[in-house]
Amino acid sequence: MQKKIRIFLSERLEENKKIILDKEQSHYITNVMRLKSRDELLLFNGIDGEFLGTVVGIEKKKITILANQKQKDQVKSSNISLAFCPLKGQRLDFLIQKCTELGLKNFIPIISDHSIVRKINKSRLGKIIIESCEQSDQLNVPPIFDPLHLEDFAHSLKDEDKVLFADIESKKNDLKQMLKDKNKNYILFIGPEGDFSPKEREFILKNDKFNSFSLGENILRSETAAISGLVLMNFLLN
Repeated sequence: MQKKIRIFLSERLEENKKIILDKEQSHYITNVMRLKSRDELLLFNGIDGEFLGTVVGIEKKKITILANQKQKDQVKSSNISLAFCPLKGQRLDFLIQKCTELGLKNFIPIISDHSIVRKINKSRLGKIIIESCEQSDQLNVPPIFDPLHLEDFAHSLKDEDKVLFADIESKKNDLKQMLKDKNKNYILFIGPEGDFSPKEREFILKNDKFNSFSLGENILRSETAAISGLVLMNFLLN
């Protein structure tokens, strides 16, 4: 059985609702995926669950979809977020894509002393997140926040937040013990290329909200560390 196409919509979904797709999505449906009238697809918006939809109208540059029966209820989002220092070019795209596929709550860009990239294109990265959710059958779409400086990030943390700092110099590797409280909001924290400055490392290691742990003896690239950490945390929590 051929897998149905999934598309993200920014409007509310309910049974028997007709939806007119925008120009970009209409082009994707007709010219890329070659759907025709009465063909079915799956619809989600990150709020109302997943619905089966049917193409009911095809006009020039305008497609109408009818939302039919709900297929899945909306699920609770992950309690894992990723705090990371933005990378250059395609490496950032890769990190965003793969970490979205693994499932997480939020993306939190951090600006550190050694950060090379200090501005991000949230609109473009948001499209990568949506495409990754569409392809990986996820119902929750993780937002990407505006970049925060390290101290501002630390000051924004709430009582229920627990930051797990992936640190090559840490001697701690009992991640299971660190994740024993299932009700915490966990934030995997990945450093920049070239690591944090001595001043930043001192600030992190003295902060009670930050818990350092080791991902092994090998020096990992930032995107590799993020993916490895998320896989481990998802496994241990779920």
